[in-house]
Amino acid sequence: MKTLKVLTIVAMTGLVGATAVHAGPNCNKGDKQCQKRVENRAAMKDIFQQLDLTAEQEEALKQHRKAKRAQMQEMRSQRQGKRGMAHMGAYVSAEGFDKQAFMDDAMKKAQDRIEKRAEGFEKTISILTPEQREKFATLLKEKQK
Repeated sequence: MKTLKVLTIVAMTGLVGATAVHAGPNCNKGDKQCQKRVENRAAMKDIFQQLDLTAEQEEALKQHRKAKRAQMQEMRSQRQGKRGMAHMGAYVSAEGFDKQAFMDDAMKKAQDRIEKRAEGFEKTISILTPEQREKFATLLKEKQK
């Protein structure tokens, strides 16, 4: 019985330790782009905490993030198998590489990403009151200095 308790404690300690290791951001040491994203998210979280949001606004933001997350999951599932070199066959033929079609598709994807990001930010800002928007703009400018 005593051995069982010791093994249980060891297993629980290992589980807690493994959870703590994986709880933080998943950035590699040299990945400055990932680290910058983490810093930006923390800065935005700090700004929103200073806005004194109502419970309704917090719930609306939560729902907006949830919908955005679901939309991203859907987009990722549609792109499955189309990443990297897997889709390049559409641009290569016996005549060579169709550079223009490749560039057109890449620009369309980039434009779609930009539009979705702008729509999401617009939706987030629309949840705020005019006073909160003013304070948000001020805080955002301070963070950018």
